[in-house]
Amino acid sequence: MSKILPINSLNRVPLREVVPLDTPFSVYIFPTTFCNFKCVYCVHSLDHKSMQKKYNFEPQTMSMDTYLKIIEQLKDFPRRLKLLSLTGHGEPMINKNLPEMVQLAKQSDVTERIEIISNASLLTHDIADSLIAAGLDGLRVSLQGMNAKKYKDICGWTLDFEELLKSLRYFYDRRNNCELFVKVIDVALDKGEEAEFYRIFDAMSDRMHVERCRDVYNGVEFTENMREDTLGRWGNVHEPFEICPLSFFQLGIFPDGDVEPCDTIYKPIVLGNVHSETLKSMYTSEKLRQFQVEQLKNKRYQNPKCAICTAPDDVSLPIDRLDDAIDDILSRMN
Repeated sequence: MSKILPINSLNRVPLREVVPLDTPFSVYIFPTTFCNFKCVYCVHSLDHKSMQKKYNFEPQTMSMDTYLKIIEQLKDFPRRLKLLSLTGHGEPMINKNLPEMVQLAKQSDVTERIEIISNASLLTHDIADSLIAAGLDGLRVSLQGMNAKKYKDICGWTLDFEELLKSLRYFYDRRNNCELFVKVIDVALDKGEEAEFYRIFDAMSDRMHVERCRDVYNGVEFTENMREDTLGRWGNVHEPFEICPLSFFQLGIFPDGDVEPCDTIYKPIVLGNVHSETLKSMYTSEKLRQFQVEQLKNKRYQNPKCAICTAPDDVSLPIDRLDDAIDDILSRMN
């Protein structure tokens, strides 16, 4: 039987007790920022010109040269990552090198887990076999409905839902040690379909969950009235986060090699680029330290990118909260 659990790891430590870290817990590598879906709640619902104007965001696909530099540089950290996620603002299976990327990361032994978040529309049997053989630890699948019509309405993609189920069943039956997690956004479900979702995937996933649609991308009309600072996407109720915890344990790497201190689309600061600097030098830089200090000194909203970002209240958990330990953290950082 599948477990009804959110996507986030349950093996967490109180972040306030361990920062500053000498090695990030999580690194998000974006194999591509292109997507074949145009989901109504996502930045990809906009055209490329609008994305460039609003976010300075231009879809790209990562080269193997850039990826190899990243993997080599991850070896410089004193510890292994807890998570390497080949995910980020696009459909990772668009990058044809994805299985090789998984295999290289696995062989390098730089991380405890390697995961992918995908819409699974491109998941053929061959790709499934390749990812499993490469040593993938987790495939996170985001559904956009429970039938072809809803897919068309939500993401503009013509999809045979029964074939998608067959592909997921194929992966599940052959997954070895890889965990299959299936999630669906609540706005893609009609009345009564939540129970149907849990019934179907109870027998063909390891974990499953219905996520709450949130105002993740500023300027996307569909979600502009969904901002809720006390409710996360997994239904967890919390006090609003004044301090964003993401920059204290993450790095995000865009296809061109630019590095940011989180995994958002906004690039609140660019720490550098892997083609000219190393990940360790960026992670231990005064630039990142100053950014973190500004977060702790309640200057988050002075950064125009952070000011419009909902990630702290969207994906953070109470165990990540730093608001009540500011003096202790600043003392350790100094």
